[in-house]
Amino acid sequence: MRIVLGVLGLAVAAALLAGCGGGGKDGTTTASSPSSTESPPITKEVHVILDGEQGPESLGVLTAIQQGYFEEAGIYVFAGIPQEPNRPVNYLAKGLGSIGVTQEPQVAIGQENGKPVVAVGSLIPQPTAAMIWLQGSKIHGIADLKGKTIAIPGVPFQKAFLKAVLARAGLTLDDVKVENAKYELVPALLSGRADAIFGGSANIEGVELESRGEKPVITPVQDLGIPDYEEDVVIARKDLVAKDPQLIRDFMSAVARGTAAALEDPKVAFFAIKYGVEAELPADRQTTEAEIEATLPLLSKSGQMSPSRASNLVNWMQQEGMIQGKLPASALLTNRYLP
Repeated sequence: MRIVLGVLGLAVAAALLAGCGGGGKDGTTTASSPSSTESPPITKEVHVILDGEQGPESLGVLTAIQQGYFEEAGIYVFAGIPQEPNRPVNYLAKGLGSIGVTQEPQVAIGQENGKPVVAVGSLIPQPTAAMIWLQGSKIHGIADLKGKTIAIPGVPFQKAFLKAVLARAGLTLDDVKVENAKYELVPALLSGRADAIFGGSANIEGVELESRGEKPVITPVQDLGIPDYEEDVVIARKDLVAKDPQLIRDFMSAVARGTAAALEDPKVAFFAIKYGVEAELPADRQTTEAEIEATLPLLSKSGQMSPSRASNLVNWMQQEGMIQGKLPASALLTNRYLP
């Protein structure tokens, strides 16, 4: 089953989340179903909204799907890929999903805007986002981006982070053109529509650029004045966490098993990406395998999140004017449901 999110009206999408049907690349697929008659009975259904196209960042979830770990926990997972990476928090807030994947700063902004979500586990516990341009572009530093076009995936916090990065070089957002490239960061850079990309990573966009014979210049956000944060976290609706904490524990246990399986065998990781959601062979297997190799060391084995780093992050975001209210780490995340 494939569920189209982002093109259809919310009512139609909600109906699709409860039913079956076909679709194309912009949609999402049922990602879990009983693998054998010996599996325990499926007692719960969970609609999971990923934060992007199926890839190594979500290997814990994708491998748990492909290996049947959710089914073994009695959970039937409907996994969805939104048309735009900025939507997981909004979809959960509108009831179009109960569990999702997003970045920790986006959880903070979501809570600032009244979204009823909380982070319940980490997939990648350190920033992977970076500023990337191509060697030979005559860009040698952030100050050289004045008058240039910068492509971002379009997640709200990324534009705010870009503003902070530019400010350190004496620039403002008015000094550059920001293009929302969604999932097409590399094409935007290679086609010349963008002079640089911000929000992509060395382990994904960097690897893809190198596979195309390019020489990317990659500066991690940590080197641009951005504090440490959890790059990818599992989020859940607060009402689901309160109503069914055991479901969250079972879900995160399956994710931990998925992560361990991917780390143990990169071939398992590759086929998890191949079959995990869209059930389509990646266009370039060699590039996908290289992305997996670069990402596996970054995956969180425990799922534990750091409250102290979360506090530093939200304090910095408040100082930068990205959020206004006080947001304690205990409101942003909980490690209570990890195995």
